Amino acid sequence: MSDFYNRMLLRRRFCKRVLLMLIAFSVSFYASVFLFGGFNGPQVMRLTDLNRCPACYGVTVCPELYSNQITLDSNQWNMFNAKNIYNGYTKSNRRVVLKKLAHDWELKEFDDSLCKKWRLKQDCKAIQLLNISNVDEKLLKIVEYNLTWPDTEPRKGLVMCPYAYSLYDFIQPLLNNKREGFKSEMINVWTMLSINPEPIILQVIPKSKGWPVPPYGGVCGRLEVVGHEGEPLSSLLYVAWHRKLKYAQKILNAAMDFTFKHDRFRFYLMDWSLDNIVVNEKDEITFVDLEDLIVLDKHISPKKDLPDWYERYSREALGSGFTFSIENMCRHHLSDHNLWAACYILAGEENPLLYPIPKEVNSSRPHFDRLLSTCLHGEDRFRTVSKLQHVIEEMLSDNKIVRFGAVR
Repeated sequence: MSDFYNRMLLRRRFCKRVLLMLIAFSVSFYASVFLFGGFNGPQVMRLTDLNRCPACYGVTVCPELYSNQITLDSNQWNMFNAKNIYNGYTKSNRRVVLKKLAHDWELKEFDDSLCKKWRLKQDCKAIQLLNISNVDEKLLKIVEYNLTWPDTEPRKGLVMCPYAYSLYDFIQPLLNNKREGFKSEMINVWTMLSINPEPIILQVIPKSKGWPVPPYGGVCGRLEVVGHEGEPLSSLLYVAWHRKLKYAQKILNAAMDFTFKHDRFRFYLMDWSLDNIVVNEKDEITFVDLEDLIVLDKHISPKKDLPDWYERYSREALGSGFTFSIENMCRHHLSDHNLWAACYILAGEENPLLYPIPKEVNSSRPHFDRLLSTCLHGEDRFRTVSKLQHVIEEMLSDNKIVRFGAVR
């Protein structure tokens, strides 16, 4: 009888704990609902998928959406939107971008596999994730998988290297370090790593600290809000060549920042393209797609599996087009990947930003074309980019260069 009684007592205690966790989650995640008018909120709330929380990105900007501080552009609401990217405005009339960070089919695929991934019943509810106990293990498995050479599924999102455990220090800026809601925050991190890590990146390297990324507005359910920072470079190829030179200067500066600026980590972007770099009216550039990147912890103590850690890695000739080796980048404390990628944007095979170079420039500064070629095909890109930055700065102060018109 005593064993039976003890089991019943333990079961009651367990049920109480689960009930308290569910209540805490409901209060934390849906307080904004009660504060700002229930579920009959603005149209933009239909995009949030709040019912999928905590398997979502968070709730930091939900109050602003509920209270119409941020509204959707009415011209976009009924449009077919395959990319799930929408334009909107704040109450102060500032333009913002609202992103679900995945296609509908990707989100459905994620939801369909959610119960299986967490070893829950097939018809589980997302809120039941608050009762699981191995969130830390799941976080590490995602970045460990991306670091290996996957056989069954392609890697996606963030690669943390050379060791997965650096992830804990990396996500620290996102966490409030309080016991209340900590598990839901960790599940939010797991969800972002599974779908799209961009909200994490924007908080680790914020616009407010000089990084060339969009200002982060927050998240609500599965919707991210960021500042609208301009038009893609791919739509600005008609502008005067000296303006392209300004963009080139800032692209090279960004490549150096992503490589050197952070005290602890290097950020190697895997998806450099003219579509993913936007320009505002001040000719400032912003990188707007931060889904696929390598985050390298440069302060680790290398083990025997990293014999070449303290050597620089220079990109090898891996074939035509935009190609690179994730494995080699992760085995060295420093890679020239960002520098090569920046030069590929400026002078590579696919719609190079700076070509054709005006005849006047080729005549007066033939070394400029040679430097761009050396950056693509040479060995010491750090030295070459430093020279390029100096030459471009000098060219931008030359009135003759500034007077050049459009070349396309």
